[in-house]
Formats: sequence, C-alpha cells, structure tokens
Amino acid sequence: MAPKRNTKQSAGLTQPTLSFHTQLRSSKSAKAAAKGKGLRKTETQSLSADDVKDELPKSKKKVTPPEPKKEQRPVLDPNGKEWNALWKEAMVEMGGMPPIHGEKDNKVQNILRVFDMTSKYGPHVGITRLERWERAKKWGLQPPEGIKQILLTQQGEDDAVYRESVIYGWL
Repeated sequence: MAPKRNTKQSAGLTQPTLSFHTQLRSSKSAKAAAKGKGLRKTETQSLSADDVKDELPKSKKKVTPPEPKKEQRPVLDPNGKEWNALWKEAMVEMGGMPPIHGEKDNKVQNILRVFDMTSKYGPHVGITRLERWERAKKWGLQPPEGIKQILLTQQGEDDAVYRESVIYGWL
C-alpha cells in the first residue's frame, strides 16, 4: 500500500502570501511615523521623494561632479616616417612579399595586420589589438612598442579599422 502524503495544507501549515505594495493602512500610522513613533507589525510605511529630500542634509554650495579630463591623444599619420622601422620589421615577418589583400591599405594598417597574424603574441579573436598587446606584454612576449603607440592615437582608439583585429566582424 502506498504511503499517505503529509502535506502542509492537511497539517494546517500554509505560508501567507507576501505583498510588495507599501501603503499606509491608516492615517494614525502616518501621524505616528511623522512624530517618530514606531509602527506596529501589521502597518507599513511609504516615503515620497519630498520626504527623502527633507531628510537629506542641506548644504550651502551645490556640488557638481568634476568634468573628466580629456587627454590630447596624438593624431595618427598613417604614412609617416616614424613607422618605417615597424614597416621593415613587418616586411621581414611577411618574408619580403608584398601584403596580400592589402594593396588599398596604408602602411599602418599593414603593420597592424602583421601584428594580428603573428601567433607569438597569442590569440587575437574576441579582443581589441590594444588588449592583445597588453596581454602579450603581461606574459613577457615582448610585443613591439610602436604597435602600442599606434593604438594609443585618436584613430587607434576611435576607429575600428585600427582598434579591432583584422578579422573583426568575420567571426
């Protein structure tokens, strides 16, 4: 024979329904709350925005949050002479071959493409180039400092062509 279930309802044990509404149940409790007297267990209290404003300490000066300082980031010159050393290193990495599918790209874009495709700095999927550079630096993989200089320029932080990996949007 199957055992009988002992349910809470049959034992008279039921949990009361909880209400998330906060309303005053009588005008006496509102007056008691205003005078600072405690409320009974069955009474609840609601506060309006005006009540909260009255309880805040009043100061004579208005405090305004400081404006964030905008650092002047250098503007990137994609074909500048300062990238020639990195360009030569990129050409060595490419085996002296011209960039494939990079005929329309400038010198900096090709340098960053080589950085993306160089596996010695770790995987590049799902993170920005700067995050990858910082991770490689943290792991002691010695990424080129010139790459970081490119990525910290205005275009390096604002333009997705420079900020994101070469396969950004494909995966």
